[in-house]
Amino acid sequence: MNLNDRLKSIIKILKITTLFGSGALVIAYHIRQTCQSLEKIVNPSVLDAEKKCTPEYIYIDDPQFKLNMEKAKETTQSIGLARIWKSLRRSLASRLLWLCRHGNQDQRNLAIEHLASFKNNKIWDCLKIAQALDKNTAVLLARTRGADLRYFLPPPIHIRRAALTSELMSFKFRDMIIAVQKICKHSCIKYFLSKYFANIQEQAMEADSIPAKPDSISERDLCMLCLDALYHHIILFHSKDYNEDKSSSTLIEMGLLPRLAELFLRYRNDTELAVSVLKILTVLSMHTCLLNDFFQNGLIGELSRLLRSEDVRLASSAAVCLANLSGEHCFRPGLYLLHPLYRTRNKHTCDTLLVHGLRGGVFVTWRQRDPKCAEPLGISEVAMSDIKCIEPCGDTLVDTPVDNKYLDPEDQQVFEDFTELNEVSLLSNIEVLLQDIPIEAKREPADVNMYIAIKKQTALIEEEEDHCSYTFCWPKDWLPRDCKNLRILGVNYWSSLSDWLEGCPLQSADIATRAGELAPALIDAEVGQKNVPVIWLAHSMGGLIVKQLLIDAAGTEGSFKRLCENTKAVLFYSTPHKGSALANMPRAAAAVLWPSHDVRQLQENSPILLKIQKEFLQLADTYSWETISFAESKPTLVTSFKVPIHFVPSHSADLERGVFYELPLDHLTICKPATRQSILYTTVLNVIQRATSNNYEFKHSNPYIVKLLDLFWWNMRKRANEVIETIDDTNNNRKFKWFERILLEAFTDAYSD
Repeated sequence: MNLNDRLKSIIKILKITTLFGSGALVIAYHIRQTCQSLEKIVNPSVLDAEKKCTPEYIYIDDPQFKLNMEKAKETTQSIGLARIWKSLRRSLASRLLWLCRHGNQDQRNLAIEHLASFKNNKIWDCLKIAQALDKNTAVLLARTRGADLRYFLPPPIHIRRAALTSELMSFKFRDMIIAVQKICKHSCIKYFLSKYFANIQEQAMEADSIPAKPDSISERDLCMLCLDALYHHIILFHSKDYNEDKSSSTLIEMGLLPRLAELFLRYRNDTELAVSVLKILTVLSMHTCLLNDFFQNGLIGELSRLLRSEDVRLASSAAVCLANLSGEHCFRPGLYLLHPLYRTRNKHTCDTLLVHGLRGGVFVTWRQRDPKCAEPLGISEVAMSDIKCIEPCGDTLVDTPVDNKYLDPEDQQVFEDFTELNEVSLLSNIEVLLQDIPIEAKREPADVNMYIAIKKQTALIEEEEDHCSYTFCWPKDWLPRDCKNLRILGVNYWSSLSDWLEGCPLQSADIATRAGELAPALIDAEVGQKNVPVIWLAHSMGGLIVKQLLIDAAGTEGSFKRLCENTKAVLFYSTPHKGSALANMPRAAAAVLWPSHDVRQLQENSPILLKIQKEFLQLADTYSWETISFAESKPTLVTSFKVPIHFVPSHSADLERGVFYELPLDHLTICKPATRQSILYTTVLNVIQRATSNNYEFKHSNPYIVKLLDLFWWNMRKRANEVIETIDDTNNNRKFKWFERILLEAFTDAYSD
């Protein structure tokens, strides 16, 4: 490179530098002139007025607090891993929430399960998730096992403030009762208002004038009576279509849901009042259009809380509400979901239905038998709160093995094995007598009740366990232990034993009417659809309703017909197939008891009952239904005078088809097994196992189809897991994909690829 070329490059650089330098000087000059002009116009001292006030702080003079702050500061500055950990956790939660809202059904199910299984939640993390939840995700999450209750927002502030006041709520419910009474007049509601709110037409209805509350009843009890009156009205005049359900829509417009949420807050631990509230919510939950109202009033969180209650009434009612609101199922009033209470991706392989008899109920008829509860039968309806004789076994009754700490572990194991073998050898030569042994059996299979030594030992252990753990619904608590993928539903209807009690004339119906009312509820719940077998457990008059329902189903087409076709077995517990002696009692006894319409239709050798019997036997042979009958042999003590009455004689309880057992029990205890080794339970278990095994073999008889289905579902699970990893990261944490997998295993339980 010569000298001229070097000079040209230097001159070029000088020109560029001069050009930009002169431009910068010009800009700086104009900026300086502008500032001087502004200073002449604006007084800068005005901007310093706020500086005269020094900020005030709250100082904490606590050495422990300062020490903790210094440790946290050192940890953050030295490592910074906690910040990354929290950031990735929020990123994972946000991805799962996005997937719950925008994914397909399988993706939503997977995301909700992972979100519910988050553990070690901080309060601020739960509040962020609660703020981000939409109504559809919230109702699905509320029905998922393990979901944190802090994921759900509480009722609004105006409801929480109202719950802290002493304002009478009974008069708000009274106004709602008057409003629905104007829409659909009913004599029961008129009687209720005249009894508890006397001279209501003459009361001054100004804003500041509130009639005096009856002194003979508390505010809490009066609210419960008002809730029962509201439920009684809407249960009689409800409709599946919300636009046609005038009573429910009127109550919603008058603010019923906020008032019910306020009751939950006022009486937090009141079980009986919660049951009254849930009865109304189960009817309103049929209308999925009310999901937003449930969500905005904080009722989703309350239902999720009650779903975990140990009281079967609260848990099953809450499960029905959440299942209806989610749109996954439709359970009409009178149908209770007993199992499974939580959402599950496993399809149920059997529908087990419980139908009670006279004066019974889902939560009373099917409880475990306890000898201490052998009280005389009253004419009034029994409730769970009336049963106060349950005394579970204490620790002193449980035989716990004593461990010898000086014994070698291997020697101790050999000693335990030797002891077990010795017990088995002894039991092989001993006849084990369990409870509920039939005194007579007809048409019984030859291989029934054959116990080997190992089974004897298991039976004795289970019998001891069941004596120490009482259950208010043995099908709900016992059957899922021995049979997988069951759905257990309880049917509830109003019945009466005597006309001495107050009763609604619109609730009194014959057997055919009750069967006709039950049919649409079962169809909406998809009972017996998709080739799922159906097992019926019926007590007393419930067996007659089941027989009439199946007869009606056989003469139709479509979904109702499939209910009849998929029925596999019917178990009758003291069902009066040919009538009951209770309906033919002498005049003197009838004058005292005054039998109700439900009892009078059970006349012995009634033409209606004999017709039902004949048609059912023909259908049972046509569809090959398995039928099992249980009969009582002891009389039932009635009223406090302990009058012995044999409700259903053996010849009437015998269907004359299928297995028949006569047991030394009365009419109340014939459907209440004492333990899982009772024939009342083992028979049900064997029937369900046969029905589900036949159904499984029929659907999956080809091994190649089984392998293809397993490969398909494995691929679906793998794809669903990959979706979580491929969603765009809004917080720009793509570098930590590998770390999110570790977080998912750390924050969730039982996660696998």
